Amino acid sequence: MRKLFAVVVVLSVIGCGKNNTATSTPKKAVHPPQTTTQPADLRNVSIKRTLPLDFDVLERSAMGARLGTDGNVYESQEVFSPGQPVYVTMWLKESPGGLQTSAMVTNAKGERVAWPLKQMNGAKVATLKIDTAKFAPGEYKVECLWGMNPVRDYTFKIESGGRKKR
Repeated sequence: MRKLFAVVVVLSVIGCGKNNTATSTPKKAVHPPQTTTQPADLRNVSIKRTLPLDFDVLERSAMGARLGTDGNVYESQEVFSPGQPVYVTMWLKESPGGLQTSAMVTNAKGERVAWPLKQMNGAKVATLKIDTAKFAPGEYKVECLWGMNPVRDYTFKIESGGRKKR
């Protein structure tokens, strides 16, 4: 978005610089040839493919059970004890007004088991807590979302038993 704005500004400046007020010879008016254009009617057109908008809004992210003094994930890990909370921190490059970040958690069957979210209000760091108290031991997937756009995936495991592996 910034690049597009910069291009528009540069083209505007270049266009304004070509305004000559002092000319010695009068110029003849040149009229373009008369052409007829038909307006395009795209109401009944079938679109066969979409073009993705490639933008990178995530600076970095981390998933773990421990938070640092700043409230963000301190140490990354992928294996958790039963009932141990899982935190996901996302550091964003862009945070427009009205943005909501979230982390959708699904089990091995693909069923959604949790979906914590946070209203950003312009903030660029979000830490979301996934309460695993009712999760059965097994594999889980976390899909980090910027609005409704997926920006990062994680997989983690809840161990069966009380010990935590590293």
